[in-house]
Amino acid sequence: MVIKIKQLLWLVLLTFVALFYQVSSLLKQKSCTPSSAGNSSIDDGPAIREAFLICGDRGTIVIPAGMTFMIRSPLDFKNCNACNFQIEGTLKVSDDLGYWEDKTTFFLLQNITGAIIHSLTGSGVIDGSGQAYWDYFARNTTYRRPLLIQISNSSNIIFTKLKIKNAPFWFFFTTDNSIDINFSNLILSAVSTSYNEPKNTDGFDTGVCSYVTISNIYVTNGDDCVSFKNGSNYITVNNITCVGSHGLSVGSLGLDPRYPYFVKNVYVSNATMINCTTATRIKFYPGGPSHGTVIVSNVTYKNIIVNNCDYALQVDNCYESNSTTCKMNPSTAKLDAIQFIDIIGKTSNTYDPVVARIECPPNGTCDLIFSRWDIVAPSGNSTILCSNYAHPSGVTCTPITYN
Repeated sequence: MVIKIKQLLWLVLLTFVALFYQVSSLLKQKSCTPSSAGNSSIDDGPAIREAFLICGDRGTIVIPAGMTFMIRSPLDFKNCNACNFQIEGTLKVSDDLGYWEDKTTFFLLQNITGAIIHSLTGSGVIDGSGQAYWDYFARNTTYRRPLLIQISNSSNIIFTKLKIKNAPFWFFFTTDNSIDINFSNLILSAVSTSYNEPKNTDGFDTGVCSYVTISNIYVTNGDDCVSFKNGSNYITVNNITCVGSHGLSVGSLGLDPRYPYFVKNVYVSNATMINCTTATRIKFYPGGPSHGTVIVSNVTYKNIIVNNCDYALQVDNCYESNSTTCKMNPSTAKLDAIQFIDIIGKTSNTYDPVVARIECPPNGTCDLIFSRWDIVAPSGNSTILCSNYAHPSGVTCTPITYN
């Protein structure tokens, strides 16, 4: 009996010690609220970087509501270790075109293990000031614009409940072996107020990365809504609305002959595509010594609603290349286990009666499977143009006639 009492006392003591250390750890977690200079000509980046130094190790940095912080130099999250970056106000990139030319990115998360970038209230904004960049790029297409947010060689990163607008170039690029990245409840918008289009404003680009989740997203932009680029593996997209975009795209792939290109294990579900040039797309360069090999495998599009998009699907084996080059260097790409399930809706007048264009690789494989495809053009017709698609599954093809 005495032994049991002693054991019980030891358990109680150990429990109190554990609780003490937990409470002590919580008390050590610091919180910083940097101050904005309140002047658009002054860089608030140094104040935020100082906050990372003080509170970046498992602490919280708060961008307060009602305040705008000017970002006039690249903001690196390098001192964030499992930090909580809470944006309730606005981070606004400057439109100093000369300074930002050839810079890689405005916001960089590189070699970060654990970070939450979010708004508790949903009022937080990241503003890329894209209009000045789009207007200038329309006059000078050699100008190199930074992408807005790059996630590189990082893990356990969460972006949620934010409004992100007017990226000069891509919004998000996840690459360099990043893993376990989660985007949710985000509103992305790139809308021009001039005649110049918001060029190259991809919403989400995935490069060499795995286990990326994109969910509950609304995107209005002028390029790919989501682009699964080379190295994308285990990417999940669920519940996304894309307006005015170039679609949910695999690629482009095969540009550089020095590398093999692959995209695999992509699952897209519950997408609404509105006024897009293409709802779903696979794009790759031709074959030959000037381009790399291409493998796309285990990609599923499921429950896709098409509303006034020019094509419901486009498979392009001659991306950004002329027909002569492609005839001389036919693609050897391998498309394996590509599924289209429950694709419904209506295309625009642009290509009526054509609703899809499938140009499979002439010297490769084209394993495309359709289940419950219900797409019509405004005329009520539903022509699917095909080439090199030897055994159509679930759709009826009309051969493409080339001039």
